[in-house]
Amino acid sequence: MKIVKNILIISLAFFAAIIVTCLAFYFVSTRSSRLDPKKLNPSENYATVYDDENNKISDVSLTNANKKIKLTDLPDHVKFAFIASEDKRFYKHHGLDYARIAKAALKNISKMSFRQGASTISQQLIKNTHLTNEKTLTRKLREIKLTKKLEKKYSKNQILESYLNTIYFGNACYGIENASNFYFKKSASQLNEAESATLAAIIRAPALYSPFANAEKCLTTRNSILTKMRDLGYISAQSCEKAIQEPLPVKGENTIFSRSYLQCVYEELESLPIYSPYTFTKGYKIYTYMDSDLQDYTENLKTDVDRSGKSIVIINNKTHGVVACTFTQGDLKRQPGSLFKPLAVYAPALEENLISASTPVADVKTDFGGYTPKNYKEQYRGYVSCREALKDSLNVPAVSILEKLGISKSEKYLKKMQLDITKKDKNLSLALGGTNEGFSLKNLTGAYSVFANKGRYAPSAYIRKITDENGNTVYEHNVIPTRVFSEDTAYIVSDILHDATQNGTAKKLSFLPFYVCAKTGTCGNEQGNTDAYTISFTSDYSVGVWMGNADNTLTNITGGGLPCHYAMLLNKKIASRGAPQPIQGQESVEEISLDKITYEKDHTLNLADKNQPTEYTFTEIFRKSNIPPHTCGIFDSPQIKADISCKNKQIIIDLCQTEYYEIEIKRTNNGKTITIFDGKIENEFIDKNIIEDNKYVYSITPYFYNDTGEKISGKTITLPAVKVSEKKSEHTKPNIGFDWWKA
Repeated sequence: MKIVKNILIISLAFFAAIIVTCLAFYFVSTRSSRLDPKKLNPSENYATVYDDENNKISDVSLTNANKKIKLTDLPDHVKFAFIASEDKRFYKHHGLDYARIAKAALKNISKMSFRQGASTISQQLIKNTHLTNEKTLTRKLREIKLTKKLEKKYSKNQILESYLNTIYFGNACYGIENASNFYFKKSASQLNEAESATLAAIIRAPALYSPFANAEKCLTTRNSILTKMRDLGYISAQSCEKAIQEPLPVKGENTIFSRSYLQCVYEELESLPIYSPYTFTKGYKIYTYMDSDLQDYTENLKTDVDRSGKSIVIINNKTHGVVACTFTQGDLKRQPGSLFKPLAVYAPALEENLISASTPVADVKTDFGGYTPKNYKEQYRGYVSCREALKDSLNVPAVSILEKLGISKSEKYLKKMQLDITKKDKNLSLALGGTNEGFSLKNLTGAYSVFANKGRYAPSAYIRKITDENGNTVYEHNVIPTRVFSEDTAYIVSDILHDATQNGTAKKLSFLPFYVCAKTGTCGNEQGNTDAYTISFTSDYSVGVWMGNADNTLTNITGGGLPCHYAMLLNKKIASRGAPQPIQGQESVEEISLDKITYEKDHTLNLADKNQPTEYTFTEIFRKSNIPPHTCGIFDSPQIKADISCKNKQIIIDLCQTEYYEIEIKRTNNGKTITIFDGKIENEFIDKNIIEDNKYVYSITPYFYNDTGEKISGKTITLPAVKVSEKKSEHTKPNIGFDWWKA
């Protein structure tokens, strides 16, 4: 019994020691924690933004004036939306919800993770205004201490009012009044149930739940909050059902900046790992890639025939920085149309050695397992080269090549350029840019810079670096390109897209006096077009132009029309400072002479013979790893076929394969040999100058002259002897390839 008593005493002492130690750690860790009423109402903060030459562009508000609104001015459903979403026991606990903490702990233990949180609205207010985001025990203990002080000093309504006036909603919106103005163009006092739940959804993670960034996720979360409000008795079932049917807000001109570039800078700032809306205070300097002169030109670029929205993005290929941009409809995600052909089809197929620039592809109306793509105006050309198909943006060849390549291989290359496709996109319409979510013009233009950068890709950015109030660099855009395509593939695609500017779909750029490459794209139907693109690139810059309307209002604009005209003006402006150098060829790319005869007749690729006349050849560039292995043989050793017969006291020689050669025919009679014909002949030679009962032997030699004038003779064939007589003509038909005279 004494032993049990001693064990109990020791155990109690041990636990007492643990408690004392924990209390001591708590008091030591939190002794400097002070509740500061001023922090519950933060003042406005600014960051200064600079261009690429470190000239000041603007001061950017980091709190958007932080407009306040009293809780009594808000409808009940506004505050209940946040209570239902964040802290349904808000009015029952005293700052810490112990039941919720225990429930979260059990879930975390069962799932071996720490994802389930239990922070109350009071805790969130303290963390956002007084503490950092570091995940440490000390920070959590300070949060607990300050939360208890907060609950003792202020009423629940005062805490909720402060929370709603300081919480961050994205897009530089601090507080519900700013957020309501930004997202709904109204005061928070006028918010309905659906709008209140939308704002409550956004605060979970503004970059992920914004209706402008991820409408589907925002809608799902909003409706879940509305359902909770109904279940908790905050709104009626009828109001809940009505609110669920309401659409989300659509991004318009209600942006925080008047100019597109600054808007993009702030959106990129919010996405950086170093950024926290509650700790990013005054004194920060944001250095961008913006070229102020080019930005001004881009923003003011327009013509008298503008009849839709317009987006422009210009990227420096060396720094991967966006030097200018403008968006009249916002930086929308749109279907890329034919812009996708080089990225999803031709470059991957070249890289896989599936095709070359000259590979013939059938351009005929084709049913690909139920999918029947159509060319523009339903015009089809028969067999065309891949160069011609891409240059002129033919649809059927692109789909045919993707079918042979395989969508999984295409996806592999797209992913390397941060062009992620969804499960719904994985079909052959991908070749023509048929995607469900689409891509932003910035992402598409950045993807095209891979060709100017010799097959390497790096994400483009607006921000070069950021320094804090003490001048310390807290962020720097480190460009680390990754290999997507080989240098030879990138060069061949660039060469084809240069052709597109000379006599293809982007020929409006042919007026530029320097080397430029481009691809156009158009999306629409028989009634009109929804999207029209031109993306061009030189060795220095990539320029993307999109025209269309956010609401999909139809236009008659095509990619090769007004967007191409704008691309021409922008490239001309950029080159006024100095023309770009041509995109350099690669040692791994070789220009090869090909046989035109078998290419046109049989649609096969063969090397030209050594002495083949140029009239029967054409040239194309190849990766050295993908040069055709065979020659045509027609001019390597000229050969013909012949057949001999007698009719009406005449000797007739039928000839085959003479269209590429000249022919020399010799006749031997009574030991004497003479040349009876020398020149071009088609199919038949008739010898009328013969004597009855004489035996004749004919030999035929094909030949041609190469480009240097050298005579190249082929194999001489000797035909069977023939004799013409009154009784019967004696002759033996030759067996070509069999030397009868040796038998």
